[in-house]
Amino acid sequence: MGALATGGLLTLGVTVFGLLAAGLYDRATAFSWVSTPFPPGRLIPANGTRLYVRVQGKGSPAVVIEPALGSPSAEWWPIQDELAKTTTIVTYDRAGYGWSRPGAFPRSSFRIVSELHSMLEHTGLRGPYVLVGHAQGGLYAQLFGRLHPDEVAGVLFLDPVSPDNQRFKAELKPDAYLLSGVDKTAALNSYSTLHRLGLIRPLRALFERKLLFRQWRLSPTVREVIWQHYALSKAHRAMLSECSQNATPANSSDVRAAGDFPHVPVRVLYHSPRRMTREMTMVNGLQREDAEEVEEIWGQLVRAYLKLSPHGQWIVAPESGHYIHLDEPGLVVREVLGLVDSVRQARTEQGPTRP
Repeated sequence: MGALATGGLLTLGVTVFGLLAAGLYDRATAFSWVSTPFPPGRLIPANGTRLYVRVQGKGSPAVVIEPALGSPSAEWWPIQDELAKTTTIVTYDRAGYGWSRPGAFPRSSFRIVSELHSMLEHTGLRGPYVLVGHAQGGLYAQLFGRLHPDEVAGVLFLDPVSPDNQRFKAELKPDAYLLSGVDKTAALNSYSTLHRLGLIRPLRALFERKLLFRQWRLSPTVREVIWQHYALSKAHRAMLSECSQNATPANSSDVRAAGDFPHVPVRVLYHSPRRMTREMTMVNGLQREDAEEVEEIWGQLVRAYLKLSPHGQWIVAPESGHYIHLDEPGLVVREVLGLVDSVRQARTEQGPTRP
């Protein structure tokens, strides 16, 4: 009995030591990576924090990309490099993401848009801008347009999150809502627990498979940056706070009350309903009828974005899931360039501005 007890204590001690060592390794690796931002980006002041910003290309209008919840700017670098042949393109990591420093909490839409506006002022780039907002980034792009209508020339929304996103929880059955993946709180809490235990980096291969890195044509450099971002505890704290804000008035009624959206060209790029329904049944485990109900609500919420402006266009990405810019980057490039061309044409038709 004594031998068994001693063996159990030794096993416990080895486990505790291993977790402590893993935690120290994780913090040291994260500190080393965050301390050396990848060129040509740089840290730019933004309302009490500093954001990692990558500016490529020349010309106007400048295109500003606002990524999805949890997504680092590196996801957009291949598209940025292509668009930079035509005009100025700005990608950045929100506060807490990637190389950006943490920002104040809670991470509400208003706080994030305030930081974005401050960052753009510090870059010296003049608006009005063409905004590109994916998912959660679409909600932020909408709010930016309402708060700063004179600084927006056009917007491309990709599967944007709606201020009325609570419809999913109100209308779906509880198990369907849980499996739909609309609310990412549970998954983010699980990742945060693994962060505290120092297990994210040791489980890298598992997480890379979970993040589906292999299905997208991304360079080894971009894949490495995305992985390092997801392995940062500060990034997960920011993600969790952003996610929790979706259930508050700050991301719903307050957004709609922020002001009128400008009457600028708006393009709404939507995923393939057929592919998304298939993914929800095969990957998430939803019943077919539940997946179709999720898709119906999703389509209605995203179509509401067309009402923001009388100049709205609806485009379906025929081969894409939710990550349209990774599934069909060529389509996204064409739609952004279409917006840039329409803005330039409008300027030409208006003629030179009088002093």
